Amino acid sequence: MKGIIFSIRACAVGGALFVAAAGATAQAARGEGIPGTEIHRIDEPVFGGKVVVYEAGRADARTILLVHGIGDGGARDYRAQIEWLKKSFHVVAPDLPGFGASDKGNLLYSPSNYAGVLKRVADRFLERPFILVGHSMGAVVSLRYAATFPEDVDRLVVIDAPGVLHRVSSASQFLAYLGVEFVPPMIDPMEEIANLARRLLAPLARLRLDPQVILASEQLRETLLGGDPAKISGLAVVSEDLRTALPRVRAQTLLVWGAQDALAPLRNGRVLALELPQAQLQVIEGAAHTPMIEAPERLRAVLEPFLALGLPPPQAASRPRAKHGDVRCLKERNRVFEGEYDRLTLEGCTRARIRQARVRALRILDSSVTIDDSRIGGGETGLYARGSSIDVTGGRIEGDVAILTSGSRLDLAAVEVQGRKAAVKAGVQAEEGRKAAAVPQRSSVVLSLSRVRSPTTRGELHDFYSITPESPL
Repeated sequence: MKGIIFSIRACAVGGALFVAAAGATAQAARGEGIPGTEIHRIDEPVFGGKVVVYEAGRADARTILLVHGIGDGGARDYRAQIEWLKKSFHVVAPDLPGFGASDKGNLLYSPSNYAGVLKRVADRFLERPFILVGHSMGAVVSLRYAATFPEDVDRLVVIDAPGVLHRVSSASQFLAYLGVEFVPPMIDPMEEIANLARRLLAPLARLRLDPQVILASEQLRETLLGGDPAKISGLAVVSEDLRTALPRVRAQTLLVWGAQDALAPLRNGRVLALELPQAQLQVIEGAAHTPMIEAPERLRAVLEPFLALGLPPPQAASRPRAKHGDVRCLKERNRVFEGEYDRLTLEGCTRARIRQARVRALRILDSSVTIDDSRIGGGETGLYARGSSIDVTGGRIEGDVAILTSGSRLDLAAVEVQGRKAAVKAGVQAEEGRKAAAVPQRSSVVLSLSRVRSPTTRGELHDFYSITPESPL
């Protein structure tokens, strides 16, 4: 069964960004929330409570709406940015329900519901179209808003968005930081994964439930998440499926990522850059998950040109690929492969990287490999994987059988997979000088925002699959 495993008793929320600030409502009432702002407390119809909205800057200027991430600091996370934005913009920054000085409760704090709250704020305070900026959870909320109300937003800034990929691929670190334990579906037989599950499951009895079941039930939200807005919204964010939303975003989009972000890895930003109609990615070195706080001047240097001029022209095409013919990697570490290969074999290689490559036949045996923006295959078998861990971002894999796999873990994001006979199939290939094993081992495949075409499967997939001889894709 797919699922999330939670402790029955609530775990403490870790990290300073997620510790509730005592007396937030009193601070807002005294005007201490964000210096130089006017504070409004208005009704919002989605949760039926009150939401606090901070307003600053020139009323006749272009409006910029700032949407914060998880943490009771709420809109105050943008204090440094509001200080300079208010000189040129009409700035509006709400405390989303559940955070800051807004009302809180055991409610379904999902991106879609938050987009409804933002609509109420926009109707009250904003001229259309406006600039929308979202960080972390607020970035996912902003993507949902821009897709639902595309005529409202002409420029969009997405900062370190969690989720994006399927939750099996990307949720563990983010949820763990919120005190929510996550274990992938236990159908992968690899001993390393099995041992990890046993360690996590040992201390307490836990339940295995689908996230949507938990989010929809007030009782389960209370029992498993302690009714905590941070945990509820965090689980909702990593469970959000953006497949149909991203193509509907019309706004020019700047993606900003901290290079050292472990909660919302840079891979998320690279996938969004591939999937959004008009988007470019800017990476801030030396910053992690909160560049507004960790690197405010570097963030300003990235934001100001975009706010004034929009996206710069696309980069020129990359240089021609070097040709390598047949290449073999044997028990090496951290090797990088670029260019064109007739046949590339990696055996016992760890942390290998294939990037911006064209590989006509790729064999990965007992290795760990990252593949970025590459085209694999074209003949009988595109990628053969045995006993390996493989992450693929962007690019294309094709063949009669696009991927033939045995005992491997594959994580594909924004990848095109085309198999004339099968997209992903369990099987073995004979090794040179050896007899092939008789029975292929079960493999697991996570597909995030990936397009698959085969005789049995067609469409954009965002799910977790167990691949056996009886269940190809």
